[in-house]
Amino acid sequence: MAKNYVSAGDSISLPAPTGGSVAGVPQVIGDLAVMPLQSGPKGAVITYRTCGAWSVPAAAGLKAGANVSVLNGALVAAGTADSVPYGKLLSDTLNGFAEVLIVQ
Repeated sequence: MAKNYVSAGDSISLPAPTGGSVAGVPQVIGDLAVMPLQSGPKGAVITYRTCGAWSVPAAAGLKAGANVSVLNGALVAAGTADSVPYGKLLSDTLNGFAEVLIVQ
């Protein structure tokens, strides 16, 4: 049996990046798509989820099954200027929110 197992990797603790982190607002740190479970300023150790489905702010017109990116804490169409890849939509945008599955 392997003895180098660390964890499932679904929750991690990292220092918040420049600009800090806000609980429940999608964020990408480096190339890692995460959902902060806590809020804190740059450098504060924050617990992040690296997987799961979340209901978050989303641009109008996004459809279930689409690849999406994050820009300024909200989901936008993949490839939107200055956005970074985040996951796949599990629902259409409705009333400014959509369900997204974090995909690494």
